[in-house]
Amino acid sequence: MNLRERVLTIDHDARMGPRAPFERTLAAERDVVSDIQAFGYDPNDTTRPGTDAGPVPVWCLLRQDLYLNDEPKAFLIVHWKHTLDAIRLVDVIPGERTEMVGG
Repeated sequence: MNLRERVLTIDHDARMGPRAPFERTLAAERDVVSDIQAFGYDPNDTTRPGTDAGPVPVWCLLRQDLYLNDEPKAFLIVHWKHTLDAIRLVDVIPGERTEMVGG
Protein backbone atom coordinates (compact mmCIF):
# COMPACT_ATOMS: atom_id res chain seq x y z
CA MET A 1 0.00 0.00 0.00
CA ASN A 2 1.17 3.54 -0.67
CA LEU A 3 -0.02 7.13 -0.45
CA ARG A 4 0.41 9.30 -3.52
CA GLU A 5 0.14 13.06 -3.35
CA ARG A 6 -0.05 15.75 -6.00
CA VAL A 7 0.28 19.39 -4.95
CA LEU A 8 -0.69 22.27 -7.21
CA THR A 9 -0.26 25.98 -6.55
CA ILE A 10 -3.72 27.38 -7.31
CA ASP A 11 -2.99 31.02 -6.44
CA HIS A 12 0.04 32.96 -5.24
CA ASP A 13 1.40 36.32 -4.28
CA ALA A 14 2.52 38.46 -7.24
CA ARG A 15 6.02 38.51 -5.70
CA MET A 16 6.34 34.76 -6.35
CA GLY A 17 6.96 33.03 -9.62
CA PRO A 18 4.84 30.08 -10.79
CA ARG A 19 5.70 26.65 -9.40
CA ALA A 20 5.48 23.29 -11.13
CA PRO A 21 3.15 20.63 -9.65
CA PHE A 22 4.79 18.44 -7.00
CA GLU A 23 4.21 14.67 -6.87
CA ARG A 24 5.44 12.11 -4.37
CA THR A 25 4.64 8.55 -3.33
CA LEU A 26 5.05 7.36 0.26
CA ALA A 27 5.20 3.65 1.06
CA ALA A 28 3.34 2.10 3.98
CA GLU A 29 5.40 1.01 6.97
CA ARG A 30 3.67 -1.37 9.42
CA ASP A 31 0.36 -0.59 7.67
CA VAL A 32 0.76 3.17 8.32
CA VAL A 33 1.34 5.93 5.78
CA SER A 34 1.78 9.52 6.89
CA ASP A 35 2.25 12.80 5.09
CA ILE A 36 2.39 14.83 8.31
CA GLN A 37 5.19 17.39 8.35
CA ALA A 38 6.24 19.51 11.31
CA PHE A 39 6.84 23.23 10.98
CA GLY A 40 7.81 25.24 13.98
CA TYR A 41 9.51 28.30 15.35
CA ASP A 42 11.05 29.61 18.50
CA PRO A 43 8.59 32.13 20.01
CA ASN A 44 11.54 33.93 21.65
CA ASP A 45 13.38 34.44 18.34
CA THR A 46 13.32 38.20 17.71
CA THR A 47 14.29 37.74 14.02
CA ARG A 48 11.20 35.75 13.04
CA PRO A 49 8.37 37.51 11.14
CA GLY A 50 5.98 39.18 13.56
CA THR A 51 2.38 40.30 13.50
CA ASP A 52 3.13 44.02 13.56
CA ALA A 53 1.97 46.43 10.87
CA GLY A 54 4.85 45.49 8.55
CA PRO A 55 4.44 44.34 4.96
CA VAL A 56 2.13 41.44 4.17
CA PRO A 57 4.15 38.20 3.94
CA VAL A 58 4.51 36.35 0.65
CA TRP A 59 1.77 33.72 0.37
CA CYS A 60 0.53 30.86 -1.81
CA LEU A 61 -2.62 28.77 -1.85
CA LEU A 62 -2.10 25.05 -2.50
CA ARG A 63 -4.33 22.14 -3.43
CA GLN A 64 -3.13 18.71 -2.30
CA ASP A 65 -4.83 15.64 -3.77
CA LEU A 66 -4.22 12.36 -1.89
CA TYR A 67 -4.57 8.93 -3.55
CA LEU A 68 -4.28 5.36 -2.28
CA ASN A 69 -2.15 3.08 -4.43
CA ASP A 70 -2.95 3.55 -8.14
CA GLU A 71 -6.52 4.78 -7.66
CA PRO A 72 -7.37 7.37 -10.34
CA LYS A 73 -9.54 9.51 -8.01
CA ALA A 74 -8.36 11.26 -4.86
CA PHE A 75 -9.78 10.07 -1.55
CA LEU A 76 -9.07 13.49 -0.01
CA ILE A 77 -8.46 17.02 -1.30
CA VAL A 78 -6.84 19.52 1.06
CA HIS A 79 -6.41 23.27 0.51
CA TRP A 80 -3.56 25.04 2.38
CA LYS A 81 -2.46 28.65 2.62
CA HIS A 82 1.27 29.09 3.22
CA THR A 83 2.97 32.31 4.32
CA LEU A 84 6.41 32.91 5.75
CA ASP A 85 5.04 32.84 9.29
CA ALA A 86 2.10 30.40 9.14
CA ILE A 87 0.58 27.40 7.39
CA ARG A 88 -3.20 27.30 7.57
CA LEU A 89 -5.62 24.56 6.65
CA VAL A 90 -8.33 26.17 4.52
CA ASP A 91 -10.55 23.26 3.44
CA VAL A 92 -10.75 19.45 3.46
CA ILE A 93 -12.94 17.74 0.85
CA PRO A 94 -13.54 13.97 1.08
CA GLY A 95 -13.54 11.88 -2.11
CA GLU A 96 -16.68 10.19 -3.42
CA ARG A 97 -16.21 6.95 -1.47
CA THR A 98 -14.42 8.42 1.56
CA GLU A 99 -16.13 7.74 4.90
CA MET A 100 -15.27 8.75 8.47
CA VAL A 101 -14.19 5.77 10.54
CA GLY A 102 -14.39 5.64 14.32
CA GLY A 103 -15.07 9.15 15.67
